[in-house]
Amino acid sequence: MPRDINTDSEEQTESADLKDSQNSALLAASTIIVFSAIYWAIQIESVKELLILAYG
Repeated sequence: MPRDINTDSEEQTESADLKDSQNSALLAASTIIVFSAIYWAIQIESVKELLILAYG
């Protein structure tokens, strides 16, 4: 049973939209994870400095 041209076009559009949404979600999640790691690295370094000041 051959597919209709419009159906194929609609499926490709939906597939492209889904791929764009997935890429956007991946980019957002990656950005959050990277900035969280940087934030916690800075916080850990700050705590180390405070402990050095407190205990010499």
